[in-house]
Amino acid sequence: MTRQRSATTAVVLCALLSACDVASGGGGSGTDGLLKPTAQPGATARAGGLGGAALASRDADGFTVSTPADGRSVKVTQNACAPLAYALSGTPVGKPTSTVVREASGEGAVVTVVLAEYESDQAQTAMDAIGTALDECAAGFTATVDGEEHKAGKVAPELAPEGTDQAMGLGVTVERSGKKTPTKAVILRSGNTVAYLSGTPSIPAAVVDAQLIKLS
Repeated sequence: MTRQRSATTAVVLCALLSACDVASGGGGSGTDGLLKPTAQPGATARAGGLGGAALASRDADGFTVSTPADGRSVKVTQNACAPLAYALSGTPVGKPTSTVVREASGEGAVVTVVLAEYESDQAQTAMDAIGTALDECAAGFTATVDGEEHKAGKVAPELAPEGTDQAMGLGVTVERSGKKTPTKAVILRSGNTVAYLSGTPSIPAAVVDAQLIKLS
């Protein structure tokens, strides 16, 4: 795992979701401005600001890449866990200036890839917020996705790829409707751009490698 943050080792993951429009579960804090959701992915994906760095089917052999149309509503019962829950839900943390969303399917996995471009040092701030949330919520937390309860178990750090300014990786088991599903996430920062990759039951290396190349 590579990080340029001197605080704690942090990683993020996504729970069995496609691109999401996230709403906080409530409670005010000094980080409220960071935690507010962005516009729905369907609209921002068509804006095309990050189109050159977005995945296409030709980029990863054996994978079909599409553009999700709709976002989802995610509410978090523990406000301190919000940045982690947002990242686990395939939604950018903070207020990026533009986003692009893609979904890659293949090798028995479905991976949501959200590219988010930030102003100034806000990309680093978003990564730090996720790390802080992991410190407080590594034992697990609960979120509601489109009205359905998702229980995230222990969030465990995993190896993240090299080749970018900052990277996080993690694994967690998510329970919903009585079914437990392993979930993975990788988050990559290159300058002011952050790529949020989330998938179940895995994130194949071909998808990660393809996105790394397009970020460089």
